Amino acid sequence: MDRRLRLGFADDFPDHVVGAALFADISGFTPLTEALVRELGPQRGAEELTHYLNLVYDAVIDEVHAFRGSVIAFAGDAITCWFGGDDGHRATAAALAMQFAMLSFGELVTPAGAAVSLAMKAAVATGPARRFLVGNPEIRLLDALAGATMVRLAAAEHLAKRGEVIVDETTRFALASTH
Repeated sequence: MDRRLRLGFADDFPDHVVGAALFADISGFTPLTEALVRELGPQRGAEELTHYLNLVYDAVIDEVHAFRGSVIAFAGDAITCWFGGDDGHRATAAALAMQFAMLSFGELVTPAGAAVSLAMKAAVATGPARRFLVGNPEIRLLDALAGATMVRLAAAEHLAKRGEVIVDETTRFALASTH
């Protein structure tokens, strides 16, 4: 979102940025996929799955945008987001709002009555990062984030469990110092 909005400016998008990164991983899509394919067949099951994917991602991405964040990348059923200039407050609030939005998907019932649970885990890390485009402009460009903040984000994500939001030490300190 922020890169798209930036297209109207003449200057380049900075490649050294400071802010907060949020990683959110949604679990439960595999059992949902299997249930829908079993009940509806491959083609109709895939169509129904797309419907559920859109509902879930619309709900969580709306929360990212509400807190002025941008989705940087999708990887499987996970998203990486960036909150430019954030000390962790906006990204953490977005992660908590995303968790609340996921409550609507805590128990989905398929057309044949199978119950499937979707959940999310999230992590937030704050600090400097390198942000740049990779790829061939003639084919496809991807937004990328790199650096120590992203390493801390990956470490925090591995600690998170379904329904949790884990923050790195830098973010924890910023959140704790608020009066």
